[in-house]
Amino acid sequence: MNDGTVTDIDVLIIGAGINGAGLFRDLCAQGLACVIIDKGDFGSGTSAAPSRLIHGGLKYLETGEFRLVAESTYERNLLLKNAAHVVKPLPTVIPIYSWTRGIWPAIRTFFGAKSAPRSRGALLIKIGLSLYDHFGARARFMPRHGMLGKKKALEAIPALTPRIVAVGTYYDAAVTAPERLVMELVHDGVRLSEHSQACNWTSVSGQAGGVVSFDKPDGTVGRVRPRLVVNAAGPWIDAVNAAIGIETKLIGGTKGSHILLDHPELVRQLDGRMIYFEANDGRILLVFPYLGKALVGSTDIPAREPDQAHCTDDETAYFMSSLRELLPGLEFDETQIVYSYAGIRPLPNSEGVEPGLISRDHSAPVHEPEQGRPFPVISLVGGKWTTFRAFSADVADTVLARLAATRKTTTDAMAIGGAQGLPAAADRSGWIAEVARESGAEKARVERLLDRYGSTARAIAVHEGGKPDLFGDAPGFSPAEIDWIARNEQVIHLEDVILRRTPLAITGQLTRALLGRIGRIVGDALNWNDETTEAEIARTLRVLESRHGVRF
Repeated sequence: MNDGTVTDIDVLIIGAGINGAGLFRDLCAQGLACVIIDKGDFGSGTSAAPSRLIHGGLKYLETGEFRLVAESTYERNLLLKNAAHVVKPLPTVIPIYSWTRGIWPAIRTFFGAKSAPRSRGALLIKIGLSLYDHFGARARFMPRHGMLGKKKALEAIPALTPRIVAVGTYYDAAVTAPERLVMELVHDGVRLSEHSQACNWTSVSGQAGGVVSFDKPDGTVGRVRPRLVVNAAGPWIDAVNAAIGIETKLIGGTKGSHILLDHPELVRQLDGRMIYFEANDGRILLVFPYLGKALVGSTDIPAREPDQAHCTDDETAYFMSSLRELLPGLEFDETQIVYSYAGIRPLPNSEGVEPGLISRDHSAPVHEPEQGRPFPVISLVGGKWTTFRAFSADVADTVLARLAATRKTTTDAMAIGGAQGLPAAADRSGWIAEVARESGAEKARVERLLDRYGSTARAIAVHEGGKPDLFGDAPGFSPAEIDWIARNEQVIHLEDVILRRTPLAITGQLTRALLGRIGRIVGDALNWNDETTEAEIARTLRVLESRHGVRF
């Protein structure tokens, strides 16, 4: 795919977010020659800005999207097994403020009203959780729902508002490293198909006569002649279609913002639970412990500029006000915020529909070949993090049919990245002991790496060797660990390591001095000169400050 050379391939996927990465892995597993490209890093767009939930979509019951709930709960249950290194069960509580309110508004919403119900009472919550259990029965992994009275709820979470009458309890799941999971899907795809390639920081520059050109980060131009193109660019779908000669208005996205709080007492009272609660305006919000901090989200605001998405002061004030209402026993202020992020959901163009009621279901319209463009283009619209595998499988079947190819394997039970070779609970201590012997590392260090990377921990532990030097201001990370990531995980820019290969930025552990030290380690691994290293450090600082509200 270098200058002047045109490579014939089966499928070009434009966009390496969760849907594009999932489809790439599926098609590579069927033996197709695929190329996936992204104008940024793998998983750096909307897929890096979710609520970090792997969930069945409890609120979709209100709009009667039972098929989506059934699919979502099944996919959640699969991910708890197929990505067990980064997807974990998340016990959840729902504060309830009345016994019977909200029934009639819920009925109107179910039958198509354009506004969401307010103040969902205990009866409504009980019905919803019972349905949720029913739809989640397939491949069930976690306990069923329950209900707690006011006294027990306040004993469990003393800071909770005494206005509650009860709480509902159930289980969903959370993903600790969504960006890594996207990268692992892409790298799994490359391993599954020797004729496939994945290119990050690579943007489409045009299409002529069936040849698509793209600019690569090393300054070269790639050229491929695909039999079929998949546009998986999320909120950038319409712009990418325009670049290859198709005018569309498929996307009507909404912005979802989140903040991370350094609030030890809040984390202590949450005790591993998520609170899934209703704000004063009827919108559903959440707060749960995430890597030692408290994650709060999310908003749902119409927006169309994905490259500029960030959490605004108004959104921050909204979160803080909602937390004070929910947890009057705790103090909240903006100085507790260590990180913020936002992304544009690639939802279907839905003029006149309230953002919270726009369907999170997925579709894949096909733009048939025409003069000057001999290949069809499939655009991936909508969807949600949890259902990426099902969406990928549906689209993969369409692609295979169009290319007259047959499916060789399904992905329902296909482990992802570090979940491959992950020891079962009963074998965990033996695996840790074996890797400790092989690497010379202490068992506690191997265990920490296992929790962070899954089975990939073996390679990192061997690279580190015994008693690795750890960063003093970033507990649990080592220079050798960063070096391994830089050399083995397709790092192009320093921000790839800081924002996506590790959780250093989002957990508030990053200092300016540590950023500089990591920058020099990455620079040495990638043979950057001093000027490039300093430019990468400055670039990462700008991203952290302008997009994530980080202040050193």
